[in-house]
Amino acid sequence: MVRFYIVRHGQTLLNSLDRAQGWADSPLTEAGKQMVADIGQKLKGIDFDAVYTSDMLRAIQTAELILEANGKNGVPIERDVRLREWCLGCMEAENNAVFIKNVSDWLGGASFAELNQRLPDVADVLYEHDTPGMAEPFLAIEERLKAAFVDTAQRHGMGESSNILIVTHAFAIKTIIHLFAPEQLDKVRKVKNASVFRLVFENGVFSLEPDI
Repeated sequence: MVRFYIVRHGQTLLNSLDRAQGWADSPLTEAGKQMVADIGQKLKGIDFDAVYTSDMLRAIQTAELILEANGKNGVPIERDVRLREWCLGCMEAENNAVFIKNVSDWLGGASFAELNQRLPDVADVLYEHDTPGMAEPFLAIEERLKAAFVDTAQRHGMGESSNILIVTHAFAIKTIIHLFAPEQLDKVRKVKNASVFRLVFENGVFSLEPDI
């Protein structure tokens, strides 16, 4: 069995300014560092066999601080580009209210709750309206995230139980839930900074466990 502890990075500078953040990166704030240290303490009793993060600074900083607070500084951190956040295209670093309004308008006035249930449509409409041509369609996002988890589960699932720390991002986490536990998506309208989700891989099946 492989148990994944999936953590969203701590609060960043762009988060604190209420700006949309996908591939745009920014460092953790002092508040963000503290919330991550608190999570590290909460996870102190867990021996992580491996740690994977996206290649974004905010995710790497988060993993380092969790391991420091956890007392497991010796565990190497592997960066996996497949764990990146969605690219928000021309909406990168935009005010969050403007970002949500634009996406809602592009999808015919969909409410925030509806947007949460229409992840593929949200990603695809960002892709369609992305003039710089950086954003990905939902299928591409889904495929890279699924591959990251399947590969990691297979790598660590051959022997005894393994505990894996994954540090990634809000839309990425919603996509993971959409992939492996779509019935839980209604309960996760907002993925808060430094929140933790447990995903278990056992007998070839992924399942989302209750909050820790």
